[in-house]
Amino acid sequence: MSNPDWREKLQEGIERVRTRYDTIGRKTGAPFLAIVYPPEAEVAVFKEWRTLVSSLEAEFDVRTVDALETTMSVVSELGSENIVAAIEEPMPGSNPETDLAQMWLDLLKEKVRDSLAYTGDKRVVVVLHHLAALFPVTGPRALMQSLWDSGHALLNAPVVALIPGTVVGPKVYSFVNQRDEFMYRGDIV
Repeated sequence: MSNPDWREKLQEGIERVRTRYDTIGRKTGAPFLAIVYPPEAEVAVFKEWRTLVSSLEAEFDVRTVDALETTMSVVSELGSENIVAAIEEPMPGSNPETDLAQMWLDLLKEKVRDSLAYTGDKRVVVVLHHLAALFPVTGPRALMQSLWDSGHALLNAPVVALIPGTVVGPKVYSFVNQRDEFMYRGDIV
């Protein structure tokens, strides 16, 4: 499958926010827009994204939720040594990776909900970035599904997920080029 240049994808994402704000994800019932970019271009992608987002500032309030910052806060709270020990020698019947993923997802859901709580005068857009921090214990699909399951009525604005990976088919991307994820809710660029 042919993949457009990541710059084109970012521009298309910005254009969708600008011109199709109310219809992002409408066909699937969830206001998610995934923009998939090559992991090796992450620094350049974020720099270009910030530049493009500045063109929206007159009309939109773009709020960022940083998955790396969020996951690191959980790791810091629990202690990396404790996490490694729990993964290497799990207690009988436990799954430390699943538990860690759930902690990350719960905190990210809270941050997205907080970002959507006050709208002000401008239309709000929430952007999820540094999603590679979720690998290998979870991924963007689980995060979007968790947001949807936790009260999709609260998702009153588009949520844009900047996903490192490669589009491999219609509505399918390879997260960090390691694991294919099917995006059945929302739109994908």
